[in-house]
Amino acid sequence: MQDRPDPASAWHAALGRLQLEIPQEQFNTFLRPCAGLRWDGDCLVVGAATTFAVSWLELPLHLDMAREAVAKTAGAQSSVRYQATAAKSPDATSAASVHPITAEPAARRTDPMAPHEDQSDRGVATARHGSQPGQAAGLNPRYTFDNFVVGESNQLAYHAARAINADNGGSAPGYNPLLLYAGSGMGKTHLLHAIGNLAREREISVRYVTSEQFTNEFVSAINRRAMPEFRERYRAVDLLLLDDVQFLVGKEQTQEALFHTFNDLHQAGAQIVLTSDRPPETITPLEERLRSRFQWGLVADIRPPSLETRMAMLHSWASDHDCDVPFPVLDVIAQRVSRNVRQLLGAFNRVVAASQLLSSPMTAESVSAQLDAIVGPDVRAEVTAQQVLAKVAQHCGLTAEQILGRNRTAAVAQARQVTMYLLVSELGMAPTGAGRFLANRNHSTVIHGVGKVRKAMETDGRLRQAILAITESLSN
Repeated sequence: MQDRPDPASAWHAALGRLQLEIPQEQFNTFLRPCAGLRWDGDCLVVGAATTFAVSWLELPLHLDMAREAVAKTAGAQSSVRYQATAAKSPDATSAASVHPITAEPAARRTDPMAPHEDQSDRGVATARHGSQPGQAAGLNPRYTFDNFVVGESNQLAYHAARAINADNGGSAPGYNPLLLYAGSGMGKTHLLHAIGNLAREREISVRYVTSEQFTNEFVSAINRRAMPEFRERYRAVDLLLLDDVQFLVGKEQTQEALFHTFNDLHQAGAQIVLTSDRPPETITPLEERLRSRFQWGLVADIRPPSLETRMAMLHSWASDHDCDVPFPVLDVIAQRVSRNVRQLLGAFNRVVAASQLLSSPMTAESVSAQLDAIVGPDVRAEVTAQQVLAKVAQHCGLTAEQILGRNRTAAVAQARQVTMYLLVSELGMAPTGAGRFLANRNHSTVIHGVGKVRKAMETDGRLRQAILAITESLSN
C-alpha cells in the first residue's frame, strides 16, 4: 500500500474541498464535527458525532462527494467510511464576531433576592416557583444555551446572547440593550432564559419578567403606594430580561415606568435584554423615546429555521428523549413543519407519544398521516429549482431569462444572488448543482453570491423581508 497521510490530516484536507461543495449549514452540522480516525487499507475511517449524522453522511450523494474529496487529497484509490464516535464539535462560541458585554460587578448592587424584599409583589411566575436559584429569578432552568440548536436563521441572535455573559477581561460594553425579535415559537424566549440561567450560575443579579408581569407589578405598587420598593426591585439588578415588549402598547403609565427604569439601569452599567415579535421601529403606538432606546444597542432577528436546522433540532430532541427515531421519519417531520419551532416540537412529541403509547413502529407513511391532524394534508408539491427561480423573478419584477442571463445591473445581480441563496439554503442544493441550474455558472460564483446575501441579511431588513416573503410563497 502506498504511503498515506495520517488520518486526521487526510480528513482535514478533504474537508477543505467539501466545504466548497456542501451548503454551509449542512457542513457545520454534519461534517465539521467529524475526525479522521484511522486507515483501513485504502479506506479512511471517519468518526461522526452520532448515528444520526452517520445516516445523513452515508446518503449516496454525500458519500460520493466525500469519497471523491478523500481520493483527490490522499490518493486515487482512497475511499471513506463513517462510524459513530464521541466526536466533539468545535465550541460554538468561537465563531462569534460580536463584542462581549460586561456589567459592573454584582457586588455593587443590593441583592434583589435578599430576605427583606416583599415577596408578595414579585410577579406570578416568581411566586409560583420554588426557591431554586434559577427559578427564584422567574427563569426556566430547562432553557440553556447547551440545548439551543444553532443554525443560519438564528446564529446572530445566539452569539449575541452568548456574548452577554462572556468574560472579556472588563472591556467596555459593545452594545446595550440587546433586542431579539421573531415571530411566535422561534426561540427568542429560550435565549432570554438561557442568558438569565448562565448569569445566575455566575452569581450575577438578574431579573426575568414578562411585559404583563411588569405591568401587573407596577399597578400593584401604585395601589399599595409602594413605588419606592418597585423601583428598587428593578433598578438593583445587573441584568434585566424583559419578554414581549410589544404588549406594552397602549399602557402609557407602564411605558413611563419602563422608560425611567431603562435609563437608570443603562446609566448604571447594567445590561438590558428585550424580546419582541417585531422590529422596534414597527412597535406602534409605543412611545418614540422607548422605541429609540430599544435601538441603541443591537437588534437581532430570528428567522424561520431552514430544513437542516429543523433536522438538527429533531435529532437533538430525539437524543434528549433517548429514543431511536428513523432518519426518514425525522425528514418527514422537518419537511412538513417548517415555519415554527414550537409547532415542530409539538409534532415530534405527538409522533413519539403515538409510537410509545400504541406500540406501533414509526414509518414515514404513518407519521405523515399523523401530521395531517397538526398541519393539514401535505398537498404542497415538492419545491423545485424552477419554482424558486420563478418566485424570485416574480417578486423582483423580472423574468427568469433575465436572471439566467448575463445582465449585471444591480437589480438583476441581486435577484440572481437571492436565487442562489434560496437554492442552497432552502432546497439544500450543492453550489455545483445550483451553478449548473443557473446557466452553468461556476460553483465559486454561487458560494460568493450566497455569502453576500447572508452577510447583507444581517443589516438589511428589507432584504430579509423579501426573502421571507419568497420563502413563504414557496410553501403555499
